[in-house]
Amino acid sequence: MESFNITVNNTEYLIEPQDNGTYRIMDGEEKIGVIYAEPVDEGSEWRTLDDLDSEFVSAIGELIKSHNN
Repeated sequence: MESFNITVNNTEYLIEPQDNGTYRIMDGEEKIGVIYAEPVDEGSEWRTLDDLDSEFVSAIGELIKSHNN
């Protein structure tokens, strides 16, 4: 999968899909975190093990989902 850009809160981030199904979030040259979709009863929920705001993770996750569809 190829990397792509998304914009959240007027900031553009580079999204780097990983082979294990996670997505590395880059702000310029800096990795700010890794997110992944976790199955839940109503579909999936975007999660991270990094120190990222849950609303930010959800927003990026939904944009990734839209990009992939």
